[in-house]
Amino acid sequence: MRAAVPPPQLLGPRDAEVTLIGWGSTDGVIREAAELLQAQGTTVNHLQIKWIVPLHADVVSDVVARAHRAIIVENNFSGQLYRYLRSETAITVDGHIRKYDGEPFMPHHVVEGVQEIMKSGSEIYVPYQEMIV
Repeated sequence: MRAAVPPPQLLGPRDAEVTLIGWGSTDGVIREAAELLQAQGTTVNHLQIKWIVPLHADVVSDVVARAHRAIIVENNFSGQLYRYLRSETAITVDGHIRKYDGEPFMPHHVVEGVQEIMKSGSEIYVPYQEMIV
């Protein structure tokens, strides 16, 4: 089965300052956030994992090993993707952007998360949802 499933592709410059890793519904918002960050002068690449099983662990491990700063973007509280990747590959990452208030990510949530992690060195950034009336 693994041979039939294409491996995830790294989008963006291989030597970027920040590598954003996502899965599922985060794809479009990470792409938009990467464009915004690039426009602000931060080089970004993006690895979107579409298939968890079978996992192309070698590709994920290689991307994270080469990353200057790897950040996982997840729409859940517990870091399910990170915990799974760590159990399958033993990788560690530099930061997590997690949203779990029932609302979808917006590009500025990811941008602000990357900026906060880079500035403060904090490990986890949790954006809040603004009330728009």
